[in-house]
Amino acid sequence: MQSSTIFRSWLRMALLLSAVSLTMAVSCPHPVPPEPGPVIPVDTKSKERVQFESVTSEGLYLKGESLITYDMTGFQRAANPIRRTYRIQSDDQSKYLHILYTEALPAVQEDEVECEIHYGLSAGESTTLIVKLVVVKQTDEYLWLWNEFQKVGLMVQRL
Repeated sequence: MQSSTIFRSWLRMALLLSAVSLTMAVSCPHPVPPEPGPVIPVDTKSKERVQFESVTSEGLYLKGESLITYDMTGFQRAANPIRRTYRIQSDDQSKYLHILYTEALPAVQEDEVECEIHYGLSAGESTTLIVKLVVVKQTDEYLWLWNEFQKVGLMVQRL
């Protein structure tokens, strides 16, 4: 008899604790999220891109350095929108930059275009890059095309 009384007391206590725990859990207020603050834009431009966006001479830029830039006293340039090509070369043809847009010509900011870039920095030397570029800056006359991963930039006249 005594063990059944102890068992009933223990069962009653367990049920009472369960009921109290359940009541407390259900009645807890939900956390109130904080009010959203103003959205602050994060500038994610690399130092090379910031530097490239400030250039004023047409040409090819790699990792913050100018490889070939157009100078009207010693260079010529040619553009062919039908063939989607753009070329800068020194008068003695020892330095050149030849761009073939393999897709539609870029026109406005955020346009993406794949380019085949051929350049030579001295006679007999030739390098080829195939890269996807994005228009990061524009004026009525020029486009600044950039690839962040390879840190390659082209400042070119609009075709």
